[in-house]
Amino acid sequence: MQNFPTEYLKDSLINNRLCRFNKHDISVFITDASIPQKNDYKFAVEKAISVWNKVAPVNFYLKNSPENCDIIIIWTKTGIKFEGMCKFRSIVASEIRSVTIELGLPNPNSPKIITPETILHTALHELGHAMGLGHGTTPDDVMFVPHQKTLNMPSQNDLLILKILYSNPIGATFENIAK
Repeated sequence: MQNFPTEYLKDSLINNRLCRFNKHDISVFITDASIPQKNDYKFAVEKAISVWNKVAPVNFYLKNSPENCDIIIIWTKTGIKFEGMCKFRSIVASEIRSVTIELGLPNPNSPKIITPETILHTALHELGHAMGLGHGTTPDDVMFVPHQKTLNMPSQNDLLILKILYSNPIGATFENIAK
């Protein structure tokens, strides 16, 4: 395959192993943000979920409680560098079992400007990590860093790597992954 994003695939492995959820339906709980824009921000996250649900090999669905949720999205003050963070709470034998995603709220001590559009992009990016994607290699990738905050759809590279992750066995090494 010409121009295959090898480095993107390598960056999507953890300890040179393919890690992903081992199920199709992934539950998500969004905590309540205690700020005036909370409805706009929650809507942006729900839109990010909707975008992934149209193209990803998994289905995110919202729950009303964090109990037994696969992904919990919490709000935190934005730092100097980061607007979001994906933290794997549990990975067992290369299977992602639970994730916390932190999304940044406006912080007067940070130069970052937070809007519903930046929340949308950040949620898309962090949900990509939660599914197992590493960092993309071209600016068109929603998983690319530095972030192109105007992107609101996964790229062909994002979708290709995601397809590879979910069509190969959990724990496969780079050398054994069918590309």
